[in-house]
Amino acid sequence: MKCTIIAAMYQGEEAEFLFPGPLDLLICADRGYEAALKAGLVPDLVVGDFDSMPRPDLPPEKILELPVHKDDTDTAVCVREARGRGYREFRVGGGLGGRLDHTIANLQLAADCALRKERLWLCDRQNKVTILPPGSYALPRVLDRKLSLMAFTERVTGVNLRGTEWPLENAVLENRIPLGVSNEWKEASALLSFDAGLLAVFFSGDA
Repeated sequence: MKCTIIAAMYQGEEAEFLFPGPLDLLICADRGYEAALKAGLVPDLVVGDFDSMPRPDLPPEKILELPVHKDDTDTAVCVREARGRGYREFRVGGGLGGRLDHTIANLQLAADCALRKERLWLCDRQNKVTILPPGSYALPRVLDRKLSLMAFTERVTGVNLRGTEWPLENAVLENRIPLGVSNEWKEASALLSFDAGLLAVFFSGDA
């Protein structure tokens, strides 16, 4: 089961990755409701303070209206609501691009999920990104996308990477040096492992 969250910048991309299955939950974050309707998606829940769009004409059980003055972003509330319903994998469409502060806030949400042993993906037309805790991972090759690894904590240690143009062995990545940007696959999957820290993994393509 996964929860798909549609945010305001969604433009219909990554349908196979985002499109909800029979057991999935689809939540729209405020103006993401309009974006979802354009993409032919029918949400299970709309969350927001509705400062950027009118309150949807939906049954009360399908709306979670928030105060304008609050500590959390609408997307953060969507994640918390889904978590309360038992979901541990989150895929956010339209959570990148637009305002940079919101993009970074969504990356912080992904980091929080990683610390909770959950997974949050963000995607748009050019990028797919998640943040991983220590462990071992197979990263399938994505055509026309580069693979970038960036430290989200001060340091990520014991980094090993195989199956790429520029492999790593017991490397240290730091959040002030972009050493892991724009790698390329040499095999069908890249094998990644690391010992400590939080690592942002990007699959990014040119415009």
